[in-house]
Amino acid sequence: MNLRLRVHLPLIVPKSTSAEDSNRNRPLAGIRVADQTREFREGSALVLDDSYVHEVWNEGDSPRVLFLFDLWHPDVHLEERERINNMFSYAKDQGWIGNQRKKDPESPATINVI
Repeated sequence: MNLRLRVHLPLIVPKSTSAEDSNRNRPLAGIRVADQTREFREGSALVLDDSYVHEVWNEGDSPRVLFLFDLWHPDVHLEERERINNMFSYAKDQGWIGNQRKKDPESPATINVI
């Protein structure tokens, strides 16, 4: 079981601009999880379990911007969440995870929400 669900909230999505775009087999910018395909729509969040085989794409000429964040999987109980958080806190205190690396100014920003 995956511990989290991932949320994709599209902020900017390329628009189809030609008849060729509207005759495509799949959306210009979208996501496939297992056998389900969805088109990204600005302001419309998609929630998925990313432990399934999945892919995202942007075949448009302009950028696609998504706000990505994680939620606890609803099958993970409160006591389990607390124990998992404690486990990661211990690993971080030991220096096993969470070491800060020098950020590349060209890399996208990452925000971790706990």
